[in-house]
Amino acid sequence: MSETHDVIDTVAGTPAALRTYRDKAYVHTQGTHDALLPGTDGLPRAERAALAAHAAELDGAPALAAHYRALGPAPAPAPSGRFTALRRHAELLVLAPSKAGPKDIAALTEAGWSAPEVVAASQLVAFVTYQTRLAAGLRALGGLPAEGAEVPAYEVASEGRPFTLDALEWDAWVETVDVDRATPEQLAVLEESLPTAKTSPYYLALVHDVTALRERSRLYNAIMYAPRGLDRRDREIAALAVSHVNGCVYCASVHARRFTQLNKDAGPAQAILDDGPDAELGTARRRAVVDFAVRLTREPGPPLDLTALRTDAGLDDTEILDLVHVVAVFAWANRLMLTLGEPRTTD
Repeated sequence: MSETHDVIDTVAGTPAALRTYRDKAYVHTQGTHDALLPGTDGLPRAERAALAAHAAELDGAPALAAHYRALGPAPAPAPSGRFTALRRHAELLVLAPSKAGPKDIAALTEAGWSAPEVVAASQLVAFVTYQTRLAAGLRALGGLPAEGAEVPAYEVASEGRPFTLDALEWDAWVETVDVDRATPEQLAVLEESLPTAKTSPYYLALVHDVTALRERSRLYNAIMYAPRGLDRRDREIAALAVSHVNGCVYCASVHARRFTQLNKDAGPAQAILDDGPDAELGTARRRAVVDFAVRLTREPGPPLDLTALRTDAGLDDTEILDLVHVVAVFAWANRLMLTLGEPRTTD
């Protein structure tokens, strides 16, 4: 891929050279940004840009907030009861996603937002939390100072949640697309995303926004399944640690099982499910990977220390880049899972 610069390069202040090692992640990060901003429906570009700027400010990313503010027309959209409800939803997504419930989706519906608009707004806000963490990790890799913005405390709410290694289902609080009435483009994106996407309430909710789901699926696959680089077991245990911190029981279950399949031993995954990311993990490498994942999840603003990843885990910069991508993409994925629906057992 030819060297270029995207939004993340601009707000992080880092050159594109390292990121283009993962060229697909590079392309689809910007592709997701571009897919989420046009606003040809009831959530126009000005409101999307204002919402994304608000989310970035909440997440301690002033440079990213400035980018989004610059995309909206002047003056910014006038606050209304309808848009105020959406701003509150953004605050929930960014700062306390595990506190969400069906009442929050109902409040958006009562304010006049349709299911496709709720999904588009949720995708945008959750994507901003991905951008914030990716930019923070890149600044650390580039030896640049963190932005260090003070933000309200992120509410970590893992304690007492029913984490399990068992397979779970997920039910949507938002209206999903009826697959029998889906458009050809929606069906094509579902088929591309996941073999079971046509029967998944999660994907049938996200497919309201076809272009964003296409980019999101390609980006996720480029992060989690790219060859070489960070060991797949490290990617999965990092995803598990992030999901535990965020309180996402469904994602924790999925990635605990994937780690176990790759590792041939459930011990480390079960330890995190039972005791959290501070559990005994058996190796200095896992300890360094999990500690970094937790740190970037909770506090993307203050400076990040890469020493343990380089010395204790022996990771090079391309492997650290992979880890940053994993942490960032699960900030996004967890928030959608937590605020658009809930898990349930298969019994």
